Amino acid sequence: MRQQQRSDHAAVRLLSVNHVSEALVLALGAAVSPIPLTVSILLLSQPDRGRPKALAFAAGQVVALSILAVIFAVVLRKTLGTSHPHAKNDSTLDIVLGALLLLLAARKLLTKPKPKKEKPHKQRSLLAEFAFGAGLMAVNVETLVLVVASVKALVGSKIGVGAEALGLLAIVLIVTVSATLPPLITFVIPKQSDRALKWLNEQTTKHQRGIAAGFLIFFGVYLLYKGIHG
Repeated sequence: MRQQQRSDHAAVRLLSVNHVSEALVLALGAAVSPIPLTVSILLLSQPDRGRPKALAFAAGQVVALSILAVIFAVVLRKTLGTSHPHAKNDSTLDIVLGALLLLLAARKLLTKPKPKKEKPHKQRSLLAEFAFGAGLMAVNVETLVLVVASVKALVGSKIGVGAEALGLLAIVLIVTVSATLPPLITFVIPKQSDRALKWLNEQTTKHQRGIAAGFLIFFGVYLLYKGIHG
């Protein structure tokens, strides 16, 4: 009897680890968002309080995603529950999210990028940059779809409320790295930050469509496969 209980506990722990690992991997996919990175670098280049503005923008991204992640977790827990991780509605949501990611990838690949016109960045207050960061996160559909999938995996891990809260925090910090990384670079390597940010911006601008579409396709196919065979 005890051996059976130990076996059950080991199976539950393994399931929890798998779910948490899946949640973090999906969060890494959601972190591939070139727009926040570009905005953050642009703010840092401003002579008038560039770093504080970039930090305010990043804070807006973090706060907005934290609120959305909690909402997603509450809704998913009530909708799907955690007692039946392979329930029909669980698989259906995977299929819907996977299909949506593939549609977003197709739109990104088929839509011709419009030529960018050089426009001076509007001078905004720190509060306005915070609001801009929060609003940009709220309308970033590609990121939010993957965040929903990530939070869904975490909710199904059965790791307890405290550990789940830490998991949500980890998801938020990973996803918002595109906004928080540029100002962080200016603190870690201040002398080389201009060169590093310039290179990062060039690579992002040059390959953003291919990289973003590749991640969307990869995770879209994964979620479809998981939903169909779940």
